[in-house]
Amino acid sequence: MERAAFLERVRERLSGVGGFDLPSVVPLTPASGNGLPPVERFPIELAKSGGLARVVPRARLAEAVAEVLGELPSGRRVVVAADVEPYRAEVDAGLEAAAAEVVRPPREEWRAEAATADWGLTSARLGVASTGSLLIVPGPETPRVASLLPPAHLVILPVEHLVPGLEQVMPVLTSLADASSAPVLITGASRTSDIEMTTVMGVHGPKVLRVLLVE
Repeated sequence: MERAAFLERVRERLSGVGGFDLPSVVPLTPASGNGLPPVERFPIELAKSGGLARVVPRARLAEAVAEVLGELPSGRRVVVAADVEPYRAEVDAGLEAAAAEVVRPPREEWRAEAATADWGLTSARLGVASTGSLLIVPGPETPRVASLLPPAHLVILPVEHLVPGLEQVMPVLTSLADASSAPVLITGASRTSDIEMTTVMGVHGPKVLRVLLVE
């Protein structure tokens, strides 16, 4: 059937059919409303996906950063994204205490530096309590490679950036349409079971994810 004839038939069949009214507010889903506050639920859900999160007061953030880097036997070369700048003093103190090699690359060197780093240190726009997910919004100063190329990823997230469920994420994604072409939701460490149904960690991104929720 020719395209014009096909479209005409569709128009005829749909003639007089009205659309559905969309809700002005997206209702909460059962997954979002389980009664736990987001700050308590987020670590529980993240742990199901292989990540770890804990709440720390800002006064102990430097100590917590050093402790996280000391958890793993891997190296301590850390690329630091610009979106953690509000916590720069604490982050720098923690990295120094961990004897980390700190790299804040210029824009044109981000890919090469991230590819040879042991840790990527970023913030996130939101944390989704119902799924343990992080909304990462890449930009010129916080490129996507910061959270994808290093084998370990540390996220510094203010507790006020936690939301109960994905319902609260959708309006934010809409508002970002003109600002970023590649927002991404990260849920736990990277994994795949495509090869003989055997789970392999770290194939498409970091195999280690740690989140510090700052009060």
